[in-house]
Amino acid sequence: MKKSNRQDARAARRHAKKSFVLVLSSSGVFGVAGVLAVLSTLSVPVACGGSPPPAPVVQPSAAPVGFRYLAGGDSRNDSQHVVPWAFAEAKARKASGFFFLGDMEITPELDRWFRDELAQLSPVPFFPVLGNHEIQQFGFLPIGVAQAEKSFRVKFLDSVHGAPAGALPDKVVYSADLPGGVHFIALDNVTQHGFGPDQMTWLDADLGKAHANPATKYIIVGMHKPLAHNGVSPHGMEHDGPASQADSEAALALFKNNGVSLILMSHVHQFAKLEMGGIPAYITGGLGAPLDNVGADRAFHHFLQIDVSDAGLVVSVVKFGGVQNVAKEGETEDD
Repeated sequence: MKKSNRQDARAARRHAKKSFVLVLSSSGVFGVAGVLAVLSTLSVPVACGGSPPPAPVVQPSAAPVGFRYLAGGDSRNDSQHVVPWAFAEAKARKASGFFFLGDMEITPELDRWFRDELAQLSPVPFFPVLGNHEIQQFGFLPIGVAQAEKSFRVKFLDSVHGAPAGALPDKVVYSADLPGGVHFIALDNVTQHGFGPDQMTWLDADLGKAHANPATKYIIVGMHKPLAHNGVSPHGMEHDGPASQADSEAALALFKNNGVSLILMSHVHQFAKLEMGGIPAYITGGLGAPLDNVGADRAFHHFLQIDVSDAGLVVSVVKFGGVQNVAKEGETEDD
């Protein structure tokens, strides 16, 4: 299939996904069988309009000083083809890895479409974080969490990297030592309220080991939901109640005590730069999901570029040059 036809087919599928969410909401058909029955009607590409993603803004010959990583999250309902653009940019910018912060598609049954797009990122390594849309239908309807996690690991983690040596068994929780002295930690705050005691114990040990390792220059932590009391939006760990807020505060204390360099969060569909406990932090939920209606200074599709050298970390925001898909008045975030 020609490139333009693939892009048109992708646009058709994404438009269809948005339509059937409304149909299922009004009809009360929410079970897995009902979802799969509707999805089966969407598997045949239908030609329609749809603009191709903008070309990379840098030339492929542009090489970073040191090492470069890209980061971002929330690509569900990507009607403007932000993800293919970001993956093309990753290769053009010679990235050493892509940190994806969760919410690939509107519902787990559609993650295979994201996996098809993921082929465009190769050979750039992919480091995913689990989002609520990976373990709940449409981001809020409960399904079998254990099976959803297992399926996600098979599709996006084990098959890409093999089981990471620093992983918490049966969870999408892991760490990886990367070029440039980067220690990346992927946390899960969507399969339970907060991080939970097992993950907090694992995090304490992993941070301590990384902090004591002379080869570790920078520790970067990624999670889907923002930490509580971030000053930007309560739509994160703050929203999940007292236990979640307590875990958020305990995790932040561990980050401070172990010299974490950068905190990356998503779930909120906008861009925000902040500090938490004196640590640089970003909310970067701009990879294609409908943007929060908060003004053009924060509501734009984007990814983060993280340049790593002996001199330090330099984080810059790269804005998408296409149409910004801003949520309509009255639309709210899912839980």
